[in-house]
Amino acid sequence: MTRRILSIVLPLAFVLAGGFLASGNAQAPKAPAAYHKPADIGALLKAFPVQYPKWAQLTSLGKSAGGRDIPMLRIAGSGAPAAPGPEARPAVLIAANIEGGHVVGSEAALRLAEKLLSGYAKDKKISALLDTRTIYVAPLLNPDGAEAFFAPLLTGRFSNARAVDEDADGAVDEDGYEDLNKDGLITQMRAKDPEGTWIVDPKDPRLMKLADSKKGEKGVYKLYSEGIDNDGDDQYNEDPRGGVDLNRNFPHDYEYFVKTAGLYPVSEPETVALVKFMIDHPEISLVLQFSTENTILNTQQTGQAKAGSDKVRLPADFAKAFGLDPAMDYTLKEIADAANASGLGGGMTITEEMVASFLGLGAAVQIDRADQPIIDAVQKDYKDALKAVKIEDLEKKAKGVGKGAFAAYAYFQYGVPVFSTDLWQIPEPKKEAPADAITAEKLKAMTTDQFLALGEEKIDAFLKDAGAPPNFNGKMLMGMVKSGQIKIPQMAEMMEKMPKKPGAEGEDHPDAYILKWADKAIPGRGFAPWMPYKHPQLGDVEIGGFRPGLRLNPPPEEMEATINAHADFYIGLMDRLPVLSISGLKAEPLGGDVYRLTAYFSNTGIWPTSTAQGRRAMTAWPIRVTLGLEKTQTLFAGRPVEVLQVLNGGETKKIEWTIRAKKGSKVSVKAWAQRLGTVETTVVLN
Repeated sequence: MTRRILSIVLPLAFVLAGGFLASGNAQAPKAPAAYHKPADIGALLKAFPVQYPKWAQLTSLGKSAGGRDIPMLRIAGSGAPAAPGPEARPAVLIAANIEGGHVVGSEAALRLAEKLLSGYAKDKKISALLDTRTIYVAPLLNPDGAEAFFAPLLTGRFSNARAVDEDADGAVDEDGYEDLNKDGLITQMRAKDPEGTWIVDPKDPRLMKLADSKKGEKGVYKLYSEGIDNDGDDQYNEDPRGGVDLNRNFPHDYEYFVKTAGLYPVSEPETVALVKFMIDHPEISLVLQFSTENTILNTQQTGQAKAGSDKVRLPADFAKAFGLDPAMDYTLKEIADAANASGLGGGMTITEEMVASFLGLGAAVQIDRADQPIIDAVQKDYKDALKAVKIEDLEKKAKGVGKGAFAAYAYFQYGVPVFSTDLWQIPEPKKEAPADAITAEKLKAMTTDQFLALGEEKIDAFLKDAGAPPNFNGKMLMGMVKSGQIKIPQMAEMMEKMPKKPGAEGEDHPDAYILKWADKAIPGRGFAPWMPYKHPQLGDVEIGGFRPGLRLNPPPEEMEATINAHADFYIGLMDRLPVLSISGLKAEPLGGDVYRLTAYFSNTGIWPTSTAQGRRAMTAWPIRVTLGLEKTQTLFAGRPVEVLQVLNGGETKKIEWTIRAKKGSKVSVKAWAQRLGTVETTVVLN
């Protein structure tokens, strides 16, 4: 944290990083780090309301499974004299470290909070943001897991403290880890075995690889997690203490019958607390997360879309009622338009979301095509921002959204824009592509004939380098281009978004680059050398391997650049939120105390007033427009309450009424939505 924050609280000694212990020698010194333990984070959060009592308020979401506090910081500016209070403003939720071991995420959330508070009344953009919005910052959503990161024994397991019978043997937490060589790390054991499937990597004997029978290789070793078989079932550490992976416990695309995902969706006190907070605060219009998932660079979702962008076929009776052909497939929009034209809605506007729900099409698991332009624009700006600060390693290994993830719930069910970033990845060595190599940029400039002239071999090499799935080959792609199924610019964009797999180039071990980086960046602290040990059950083994959690967080001295860059980028994203306004209200006299009222409603922000997925899930409230008449005034035409489903960025729509009213009287118009706030204006009839 900055000196400004640290000067407020009692001096906090640098924590000894359980994540950066010297490996391979039980007596080796521990390297100091600047990551903060959960208790230290609590102290830092308490300091904010002390220094900024008017703008910062610290509350608690609840307790973790282990009884630890889950803090929530509310940040809101003073606003104009008549401005709504913090609870009535559109809000943004900053969520961090739901994985527990992603401690750099907690640091980034704290830094973002500090930038907002210290910038208020000094920076015009931040002041305008905080005077109209409320920002909620939850930097420690998994305090049990974070505590495990700083434990004397580092296991690489950062779940909550819920006791789980993971091996379904009727006993709970009965086969945990043992630090046999007393180095403070749980690594691996390799034991020679006639039935072994692993061999030593010929290029670096520290690495292990699966034997490839096609190359004549025969397995020599079996690999185990460091420890003993406590319950005599020939498995090692299969039921350690804890816990549930909180980022698999949310209700969207939840994995049933997976022990570490929880007994059922939102079964854990941490996830219950977070979901309840969001439901209790329907004004939250944007979720920004610091997580191991990077949804900006990798938009991949689990599952297969069943609705949203797909065409569907209507049952014959309904097709006939709507004037459609029961043998034809239609988009949801086409069905909704036909239903509205039929008049069967009885004056109610039938939406695509209603059609999807009525047909029981199931949950969407791909980003709605109408929301994709938002993602694409953010992705472009994000790449530019990373390039500007020379952080360009994230895209190759960006992780998408997993099953039951918080980001999936927030977008698909809560219905707001969600962006998650992982902040850091172990950098891969840069390799210059040959001059004649195919790149996405070159593809964009190619004609169909030029692409087909490349041939299968070159296209196969490009696909492999781009990290395409194995079943996606040159022959298939050439056929798709020939038939017009895919356009070359579209294919190039798809390849740009596809994360490269570590070690995809050449024949190096997939983890070779990690080992090389650790040797240079944190010598002696990234890999525990294999050391002999007399195991009570396996006999002669060797213990060693990568430090648990090595890939999660940068060395403390390297985190400043990335957390500052990401905090600034997230503040910029908040400036893109929709802004509802009544851009005009005029009264036109028609004679005989009759007036035509015309109100213009605008979104002066960049993003639409609701996501398409939010409308489909029916969690994005439309804009409710009410006409305020005095008792002596009469409505002739129009409705006293109108609804605007959505206003795109920069869009204006009008609503008209005809009323009878006396000259000089007043008429008011109000527009309101939970995630947009309330705007109101009045006109005097002349």
